[in-house]
Amino acid sequence: MNSVSVSPGVLEWAARELAVSELHWVRTLPGGTHATTNVIGTSTGSEFVLRQFPPGDDAVRREIEVLAGLGDLGELAPQLLAADPSGAQNAYPLIVTTLLPGRASITPQDPEDFARQLGEALARIHAVAVDTSLPDLFTEPAATSPLHAVWTELRDAPRVLTHNDFWSGNTVWHEGHLTGIVDWSGAGRAPRGYDLAWCRQDLVFLYDVTVAEEFTRAYDDAFGSPTPEVGRWDQFAALKAYPRVETWAPNYQDLGRTDLDGAELRRRLTEWILLLARKRSRAPPKWGPLTRKLRVTR
Repeated sequence: MNSVSVSPGVLEWAARELAVSELHWVRTLPGGTHATTNVIGTSTGSEFVLRQFPPGDDAVRREIEVLAGLGDLGELAPQLLAADPSGAQNAYPLIVTTLLPGRASITPQDPEDFARQLGEALARIHAVAVDTSLPDLFTEPAATSPLHAVWTELRDAPRVLTHNDFWSGNTVWHEGHLTGIVDWSGAGRAPRGYDLAWCRQDLVFLYDVTVAEEFTRAYDDAFGSPTPEVGRWDQFAALKAYPRVETWAPNYQDLGRTDLDGAELRRRLTEWILLLARKRSRAPPKWGPLTRKLRVTR
């Protein structure tokens, strides 16, 4: 993607909304497939994030509602600057937000510190007062779905503010420090384990089980209590990922993990599911072999 993805008309619209004389395309941000994400800037060096969604997508309308309630996250959340949720400008829903300092990074020098910071950030999200008008994300799957049995066990857990796609690619880093969390368009309400297991799974794909456990320890410490039924939430996340995990390869590869193609993601998910099944059957956990297979060279 390049500067052609931001039309002159969209740049003119954004300039009017931001009350600046002119805007130009700066760069495209990698790591996402739902929206096209570009940095736009002024001649004096001010920069903003412009995201463009497919026609008819309701993501901008939802993100406007969510961002309004993220004040308690302070510097970790972007601020809304302008929006065209209906796509009146060019048929594509548009949103402009502040640019958080840093860049997306999934290749840290210290994966365990990386995981700890992710856990602490997620605890901050879950501590924000949840707006009951936000959608409940943990809704009943079809009775024929393999997710249904797991959902039945977990459905009554208390709801918290939930990002809904909390993986490392939706975070921003500067000099080894987590500086922000982006892509709030799918946020809503769900139990704590919903986000937690999604990120644990991502860390298993990126590194191994030990890094995922470090993330969980940091999260539980920051939140102030252990997360119930983590293993069952892991199973729920894995079942959600199972039909489409190969399609995530571009997100990982755009951010520097070129080894994680579709086949490798499928292999890692399969091994993760097998480990979860062994744990569920109360067999002695076999962390070592999986850890060795999943760990990558730093």
